[in-house]
Amino acid sequence: MKKTNGTPYFKDLSRKDYVVMASRIIKSEGVGAISIRRIATELGCSSASMYRYFKNLDELLFYAQLDALNEYILELSNREKEWKGIWDMYFGIWRAYATEAFKKPEAFECIFYRNINKDLGEALREYYEMFPEAIVRVSPLIKEMLEIPGYYDRDYLICRRLVEEKEIAEENARKLNHVLCTLFLGYFKFVQENAVERDKIQELVEQYIAESVDIAQIYTETKLHKIL
Repeated sequence: MKKTNGTPYFKDLSRKDYVVMASRIIKSEGVGAISIRRIATELGCSSASMYRYFKNLDELLFYAQLDALNEYILELSNREKEWKGIWDMYFGIWRAYATEAFKKPEAFECIFYRNINKDLGEALREYYEMFPEAIVRVSPLIKEMLEIPGYYDRDYLICRRLVEEKEIAEENARKLNHVLCTLFLGYFKFVQENAVERDKIQELVEQYIAESVDIAQIYTETKLHKIL
């Protein structure tokens, strides 16, 4: 079927073609430049064609921004070799997450908060099938954490490790999980609303980590300031 202007109504494309194009536009012009019509124009197909590959524009944006998540995973992969204990790991994960989230708030909003019911593990598997060169190897624990869909649930997996190593009581693990996740969302909203400059991001990350350590100290007898 052809449109009257000669543009193929359905073109021989793939999900990867859409993801690559959307990612390219986002990197050069930002998420605001993305629209179904813009993608169709760039790919030389009809606007309706996208619905053969994605449920809606949000799903396409989700996949197009997974490369931001991949940078977070790479940071985890590099840093986990340096962690010396469970608390070092716990705050190391938070530091890596906060650093990448504050650098790319739009991408992290899309991946972690707007698509809260999305199966992240399945999405990553498909993403790596499309882009095998992007595969990053991580420990089984980090892999398990990344595949958990819920934001609070991902953190609680590591909190459970704190319980298993008798660093914190079960009831306090729940409290720590809730308080630190909620505190982070406050920081994240601040970043989104105030366009924090890149050279101020690390300072803000360390401020969040310092507050988190102070809060965690309430729930454990381990002297955190001596080991972190």
